[in-house]
Amino acid sequence: MRFNDRGIALVACGLWLATAACAAGDVSQPPPGQASLMLSANVSSAVALVVVEVTAPDITTPLVFNIPISNGVASGAMTLPAGSNRTLTIRAFDANHVETHNGSVTLNIVGGTNPTISLVLTPLTGDAPITATLGTITIAVTPAPTTVAVGFTVTLSATISANGSVIPGTVTWATKNPGIATVSASGVVTGVGAGQTSIVATFGGAAGASLVTVTGP
Repeated sequence: MRFNDRGIALVACGLWLATAACAAGDVSQPPPGQASLMLSANVSSAVALVVVEVTAPDITTPLVFNIPISNGVASGAMTLPAGSNRTLTIRAFDANHVETHNGSVTLNIVGGTNPTISLVLTPLTGDAPITATLGTITIAVTPAPTTVAVGFTVTLSATISANGSVIPGTVTWATKNPGIATVSASGVVTGVGAGQTSIVATFGGAAGASLVTVTGP
């Protein structure tokens, strides 16, 4: 880990190495050889955008991610190719596009669960310290499993967590078999035909699912 020689003002972007978690086992996951990372940081009111640049000897064109800020929290997911010597350089900018903090860390990233890390971004302007956390993302879908009759509905909910703490985010819902059950963008499942299928919620490369049994005449 490298940091500048000024006093620190931004502590540790929450970098969550996301792995799929699914009760039914048939979920969407990052392609083999890739890892999903969740970056989160509590930022000061002066910070308007966080930019992450990823470089490595085998990454020809650097990857760049813009992490938006909402209600004082920078939060966003990234998918990176697994491999060694991945350098993540993180910069914070104010509303006038002036860089306020920066820092970098070099990691070996595998295509599964990666060790928890913390990164210190140092201030380039006078600013107060900001602390963030990091960990592995999991998604819990409830109820799981569940049953619904043909023509009726059941509403699923998904909770996104990291290191046991709930984090904000919006999942994407999908059905494995629309001939058995469909699902809306808000998690409302409608029974279509008798049978079983998985309804999957994904976020940042992690996934959770509910096995839905549809009963019919």
